Amino acid sequence: MKTSFFFRLAQFRPQATAAFHSLAHARALRPLALGLLAVAGTAFTSPASPETTEPVYVTQPDAESLRVRINNATKKPAYLRVLQLDNNRWLLNETHREPAYGTLLKFNNLPSGRYAVILRVGPDRYRYNVQVETKAPGATTIAVRETTSRRVENGLATAAL
Repeated sequence: MKTSFFFRLAQFRPQATAAFHSLAHARALRPLALGLLAVAGTAFTSPASPETTEPVYVTQPDAESLRVRINNATKKPAYLRVLQLDNNRWLLNETHREPAYGTLLKFNNLPSGRYAVILRVGPDRYRYNVQVETKAPGATTIAVRETTSRRVENGLATAAL
């Protein structure tokens, strides 16, 4: 009995060619699949801390002062104001356009009373009430309370008559 090896090779050749083509397609799609995995992986990670910083950060480093930091990535006008509430007099009225600004507000030379620190960075507005108490020269203490922190949305208000 004669066996033809060419006949058997002819039977397997179409399958080998199909397997070769699918392997070629798989190799071509590998960079695309890896790219999709990389994009999907970055979607579930948390952003870096500078991107998540608040526009206004206020701390009290000691008994008589406030440290104010403004993060203004848009470089639009940022307003910093200090108002004496007992007589409605502005003590400080500054405008800054820097991407980051910081200052130390010292209340040690002010008389006892109520003050407001008002900040506006873009649509965000912040208000801190400061109670200053001066018992003796050089012995000033402040109590700080945040009363307003909100984002003001632009929009047109309409009313139905």
